Amino acid sequence: MLSVSQGGSPLPGASATSPLLPGAPIVVVPPKEAPVIITGVGYDVSYPQCRSTLPKDAAFAIVGVNGGAPLTSNPCFAEQWAWARRSSAHAIYVNTAYSGIGEPVAYGRKLIEDAIEREHAAGVSGTAMWWLDVEVGNWWRGTTQENATVLASMAARLQESGVRVGIYSSPQQWQEIAGDWEPGLPVWNATGPGTQKRAAKSCTESFAGSTSAIVQWVEKAGPRLLDHDLVCPLWRTRGGDILDVSGR
Repeated sequence: MLSVSQGGSPLPGASATSPLLPGAPIVVVPPKEAPVIITGVGYDVSYPQCRSTLPKDAAFAIVGVNGGAPLTSNPCFAEQWAWARRSSAHAIYVNTAYSGIGEPVAYGRKLIEDAIEREHAAGVSGTAMWWLDVEVGNWWRGTTQENATVLASMAARLQESGVRVGIYSSPQQWQEIAGDWEPGLPVWNATGPGTQKRAAKSCTESFAGSTSAIVQWVEKAGPRLLDHDLVCPLWRTRGGDILDVSGR
């Protein structure tokens, strides 16, 4: 998630009126958690930051379990998770995609079950918040209806495990990939290269049936580019809805 692609080839559209295929699992919007205030700048990291010195002042931290695509591993996940746990709030993100081959519900479940296995192989378990990383940079070869069903299956499988789920994407990318599906889960808005001030303006944007809970921007931290994150004002007291705050 170090770079954000807003372009890409047009994705196939769905001709059906429903945003999901028949038989798609139900994704639930859970009740609000008790208020937890999150302020300050957080960071998200994954395999591009392997062997890098990570910030010591993270207000919160989100770590990718995959190596940039589903069914792959972030080789530094265990070390990066240990760093993330030093902050009082943290979460995991998982890459998403659909090859266009295979039944979408089973496909989505397979991606999550594989990610959970990789999480456990790194000695990590019990994380209360996972984000689905939905970007045009990964392969999406189904209709928007099929793609959305894969994502619904992934979210539902995580919810079966007692995990809260959010969507990382941007309004344009979400529309291209998942069409009109609005699950109403919290959204983490990828704004691309910029500054905190510029990214904060995107807190007013909505997609996937929700207002932006977190905004992300990319800028230098020391000599390297790094993903920076900020909880939006409307969500600043809702830390338990968007992050694992069990360490507080």
